[in-house]
Amino acid sequence: METKILLVTGATGKQGKALISAIQTDTTKPSPFHILALTRNPRSPAAKQLSALETKNGNENVEVVEGDLDNADSVRRVFEDAKKKGGVWGVFCVLAFPGLGANADGEERQGKTLADLALEYGVACFVYSSVERGGEGYDDKLTLDRLAKVRIERHLCGLGDKGLNWTILRPGFFMENFEGTIGSITVGVLKAGLKPDTTVQLIAVDDIGFVAAAVFKAPERYTSKVLLVVGDICTSAQLQDAYKSAVGREIPSIPSFLARALIKMNGHTQGLIQDMERVHLTRIDPNNDETENQMAAAREAYPDMTSFASWAAQRHGKTTKREKGWNQVTLGRLFMGKQ
Repeated sequence: METKILLVTGATGKQGKALISAIQTDTTKPSPFHILALTRNPRSPAAKQLSALETKNGNENVEVVEGDLDNADSVRRVFEDAKKKGGVWGVFCVLAFPGLGANADGEERQGKTLADLALEYGVACFVYSSVERGGEGYDDKLTLDRLAKVRIERHLCGLGDKGLNWTILRPGFFMENFEGTIGSITVGVLKAGLKPDTTVQLIAVDDIGFVAAAVFKAPERYTSKVLLVVGDICTSAQLQDAYKSAVGREIPSIPSFLARALIKMNGHTQGLIQDMERVHLTRIDPNNDETENQMAAAREAYPDMTSFASWAAQRHGKTTKREKGWNQVTLGRLFMGKQ
């Protein structure tokens, strides 16, 4: 079987590692993919951990490669070097979240550059991890990182007319946002800020990896499609009940008065709440078939999505080492209104 080369950006982050893990799930036979894990610093502990990954039969199928998405020439070298082994067949494009309220011009530039290179080098399958935002009807009013993602998506569609086969994943709200101290803030903010009947579309990061892996294994089925990657849909109360049922105790949460104060002080947190309300209304609109169709496509790709209760049960009792600044949010900046 011919090995296909996959270039994974954000390879040391949560989504990148999720894809790599999903690709390696079946250890009974050699992987059909050789993964180029792109990182700015191949000497970092996270990169070294990736480079040590091997299949059970001893064949290494993960190769850490150096490249900076802010430096197009460095990424071009990766594509050039891959030509010696048949060229890059697929790309999984995951871009770092700049942070609540942060300028996202760099994110947009990185995504467009990578897509342009993919077209230039004849990539057969380009999978971009974007964000769920309640369809596209509000796109022209979005700002910052969400606007950057919209523009990258539109750029991809334009390149599709030139021959680039693309698939867009739109993940819901990460369940991992409920981990640790930031998680207790997340719970408090949702309890205090959302209307009682407002639902939030949730996804475990590992499931994004499984969906992406399914796309790479059957790209023709998902070419030029948008997949809405959602594992569970809960109101704030349902989320709390699911956690208690799974774990046997209340989900950690900051006091409601503190959550209300945070929402009042932080405009970006207000924007997050407003966005969740808007997405909920779009999803329940009886005239909106698009959302259900996109969710169905993702579930076709990976039927075993994780519920929030299952996710909580899996995490219970585990010491999860939260990656420093993985979502670019810090407590101090939250309370200062800078995130």
